[in-house]
Order: sequence, then structure tokens, then C-alpha cells
Amino acid sequence: MSNVPRQRRIAARGLAFRALEWPGGAPPVLLLHATSFCADVWGPVWEAARSASPRALGAVAVDQRGHGGSDAPADAAAYAWTELAADAVAIAEGLAGERGTPVVGVGHSSGATALLAAAGTRPALFAAVVAIEPVLFEGSPDAAADSFPGSRALAAAARRRRGRFASRDEARERLRARFPYSGFDPAALEACLDGTLAPVAGAVALRCPGAREAWCYEGAAALDPWPLAERIGAPLRLVLGQHGAVSSRLRDRLLAAQPAARAEAIAGATHFAALERPSEVGRAIGGFLAELLR
Repeated sequence: MSNVPRQRRIAARGLAFRALEWPGGAPPVLLLHATSFCADVWGPVWEAARSASPRALGAVAVDQRGHGGSDAPADAAAYAWTELAADAVAIAEGLAGERGTPVVGVGHSSGATALLAAAGTRPALFAAVVAIEPVLFEGSPDAAADSFPGSRALAAAARRRRGRFASRDEARERLRARFPYSGFDPAALEACLDGTLAPVAGAVALRCPGAREAWCYEGAAALDPWPLAERIGAPLRLVLGQHGAVSSRLRDRLLAAQPAARAEAIAGATHFAALERPSEVGRAIGGFLAELLR
């Protein structure tokens, strides 16, 4: 099977989502990226995952709403994480209908949290879930507090973010001079630039501008993932960075809520493990899928 994906559009919940599809067998794998990134970043990860699995599975990586080439609603409420979870359910339903089988959900950061919520909402729709550094948090009764630790600071930084560059080369140089991009695998950084930049009047601009990215961080408060996590019926694998953002307490709470879950650590990685160590993360995914197929 080819490692070169084809582009497609997926209609769900009144929106058009841009997606990249790698052909292959069932069960289909749905890949959801982190906030401010894009479907393209899954390329290096999925190449490694396919090489570690005994069967060439098909996968579909989707630009989440407001990102990449997907539709971008113009109001903050549209980026509540309950909406992201509902998108994940609707897209998974479509893929399951095409293939006649439940899907495997693989997500990173907010994409992982959306898939955890989706799998708890519709347990029979998912054959398995891989959550790479999911955003796990406990809600606060204080409306002015962080939705998750650091969310207000991230939103403020996003609103100050530069959104336009003279060229792709300038964007690359500026990004890789600072965390987290400074630690990205070169292929992952190029894939990130592929999907997050759009040509604009002789320059390039972020497809997900800072104000919209900020709405995504602030939208986390709408979702309480814990009651849904307890309803997940499919095998669950957590893939965590050694220096990631998931506390041991919340990791253990999720593992306790899902007895079939297991955690795997990626040495030296942070919350951005999927972009820092795409080959290692891909092998972790492929190994888990191999276990399922056996």
C-alpha cells in the first residue's frame, strides 16, 4: 500500500472537513491532531505505524474545525470541546459506515481528549483508542479559572501570535527557534508547515489564526471527560511523553476508569511527543494495533 495519502473532503454536522486518506484494510483508523496543528503532521507517524503492523490498515487524518483546510465557524462557542467531541463521533460514524466496521481512534492532545469523549459517548463505534498526551483536567467552579492548567496563558499567547510571514522559509526559521517547534523532528516540522500555512498575496499566513487558536484553548471548559471515560468499552492505550503534561494522578485516574487501558512512555519526549518522536510514537501505535489484530 502507498504511504502517500490522497486528499478528500468529509461532510459532518454541517461542516466540510479536509482529510488525508491512506488506503488499506479494516478497521479504519481516525487520526485527530492537537490544537493549532493539522492532519499533515500524522504522515511521519502513520508511516512508522504501518511498518510496525502486520496488516496495512487504512487511515484518515482530519483537520479539526477551524484548522488547515476545514471549515472555520466564526464564533467562539463553536470551539467548545463538546463540539470537537461531537465532530469526532460524526466523522467516525461516516468512516464506520464506509467500511462496515468500528473504527480505531488515534488522537494527540485536544484530539485525543475529543476521541476519549467520543468513545465514551458511542462505545460501540470504536474498536480501540490511542490517546497520545491527552489533555486531562478537572473542572473548576470558578469561571475565571483555567479550563486546563495554563489554558489562559496559552490563549493570551495565541492572541499575540504572529500570523503572517514573508515566506515558508522565514516561518520555518522563526518557529524552530522556539519551543515546542525547536524539538520537532525535521519531517514533522515540514509536515506541520504543509498544513498550517496558506499562501496570501506573496506571503504565507497561518490557516488557524491566533484568535481562533485561543478559542480552542478556552473551549476546553465545556467538556467534562471523566463520566465519558468510564463508559469507554474499547481497549485504550495511553502514549505519554516522559516529560509530558499528563500528571501521574490524572493518568492513574484514567487508567482506573478503564481497566483495559495501558500506558506507554516515550523517552525524552514532552507533550508534543507525536511531533518530536514520530517514529517511536508510530511504532507504539503499530504495536498496539498488531496486538488487536492478533
